[in-house]
Amino acid sequence: MSLFGRKTPSPGPANPSPSPARTIHLTKDSTGRSAINLSKVRDAGHIDLAKRADKAGIALSKRGLAGIRAQAVLVLDHSGSMHPDYANGKVQTMVERVLGFALQIDVDGTVPVIPFDSRVHPAVEVTLDNYRGVVDSQIWKPRQMGTTDLAAALVAVRELAKNTDEPIFCVVITDGDPDSQPAATKLVCELASYPVFLKFLAIRDVPYLHQLDNMGTDQRLLDNVDAKTFADPAAASDMEFADAMADEWDSWVAAATKAGVLS
Repeated sequence: MSLFGRKTPSPGPANPSPSPARTIHLTKDSTGRSAINLSKVRDAGHIDLAKRADKAGIALSKRGLAGIRAQAVLVLDHSGSMHPDYANGKVQTMVERVLGFALQIDVDGTVPVIPFDSRVHPAVEVTLDNYRGVVDSQIWKPRQMGTTDLAAALVAVRELAKNTDEPIFCVVITDGDPDSQPAATKLVCELASYPVFLKFLAIRDVPYLHQLDNMGTDQRLLDNVDAKTFADPAAASDMEFADAMADEWDSWVAAATKAGVLS
């Protein structure tokens, strides 16, 4: 995880590539089974995670994505405005819900969590072994919370995308506008040429994220963004969360295949 350093790399070229930056093969298990054996997850005592993964399987099946494989990545806003959401457990709830979804799609059951504020912090790998209380124990640094340099975090995702052998399902949890909307938008457009689907989950309503969601393909190779708002993550049912996560992934897979990002 050394690529997640303390320096902020350049956002890259100003215009999105008119063609795929790279093409990778999309894998789907023909049986539609989950990436991780959920019976073993239950037997290990992770009942809630297994239930969330079951609901994720239903949501994916409804969209023709049963058995799909991807690398789940979580980009996590660590800015000062998120302090109460860390303190009240809201962020921990979101991390657990994302992990539950990831058990359905990610073959190693590991979610790299990339915290960012004024800089990108080292990634924390969240798994079945450490997810309980992981936010307080390994992620949250209450005295080091800065601004919202989303562009720098997306650069880190781009670096992952340059080397991935699987599509990246990238969840971004945030609560407000980035430091620089033009820089963040530029990176979103650039990532459209890579095998990366961006799922923005807002803790509070963020109009900018809806702008990204509704942005036309005149600025990017294809539509690579979906944005949802979860003001109270604990209030949503497992099925509601799973449906929100799976929403528009099927259309991204179709568009990415047509554009040559996936084969």
